Amino acid sequence: MRKRTVAALALILPGLAAFLFFNIYPILYSIYIAFTNAQLGNFPIQAPDAPKLQFVGLENFKWALSDSGFRNAFLWTWIFVATSVTLKVVVGVFLSVLYNNKYVKGKFFYRALLIIPWALPLLFSVMVWRFMFDPVVGPINIILKDIGIMNPPDWTTSATWGFVALNIIEVWLAYPFMMTVITSALQSVPDTLIEAAIIDGANYWQRLTKVVIPIVSKPIAFATILTSAASFQYFLVPFIYNGGLFQDRFLLLYGYMKAFGSARPHYGKAAAVLLIATIVLAAYMLISMKITKLQKGAEA
Repeated sequence: MRKRTVAALALILPGLAAFLFFNIYPILYSIYIAFTNAQLGNFPIQAPDAPKLQFVGLENFKWALSDSGFRNAFLWTWIFVATSVTLKVVVGVFLSVLYNNKYVKGKFFYRALLIIPWALPLLFSVMVWRFMFDPVVGPINIILKDIGIMNPPDWTTSATWGFVALNIIEVWLAYPFMMTVITSALQSVPDTLIEAAIIDGANYWQRLTKVVIPIVSKPIAFATILTSAASFQYFLVPFIYNGGLFQDRFLLLYGYMKAFGSARPHYGKAAAVLLIATIVLAAYMLISMKITKLQKGAEA
């Protein structure tokens, strides 16, 4: 028995040590940095003419809360969560209902086609979309000109239209997840309920909104919470699309730019921004789970 225990520990401990080193340690170190004046010149190596690395308490957090760029990024991040999640849920429900319709033929082909965004590398997808939104040679603006819009939007340098473009890209990237979750939920709806609704005279829209959607509301709520958390952490797509254009529109991108994209990088302030984002996201997830009673359902 002792030999088995030793053998089990020998197999587990290396993986556990790697997990702690590559995951827990960076998190704890980032928390430490958030309470210091770490910046270019004193971190990671102290320069002679730079202020010494020292503990500054809550100064970085006070700066973040009083900084207009931080507040703007915080506000626009939540606006993006609201718009992108709404679009993802609507598109996911529409495609799931369409896929589950018994009159739709070739479902195997459609299923393979609809999960293409999952199969493609993220970098490739974003670069293709950036080409499509190119104001000069992009297919989208060419089509808009062909239908009579002679001054189409500048999707790559306008923050407003770029924000719209990012919503479209996010729907493309995330609808397979929403569709998969909602489709699985729809397939669990008993046929007897649908038949009873038909006998009672309910039309298709009434059956969908009064019978089907309420039954699958909990899986939809769970998928919505997960995808809204992903939207809150939006970073790589706007960074690849045009990081400088959106540095005050997305919270994580703002923190990254504070550390690596500014003329005077300040790692302590950047860590404080990202720590605030982590706390807000954790609170949002907890409150959402409580409101939708998903925790209670999981425990039951």
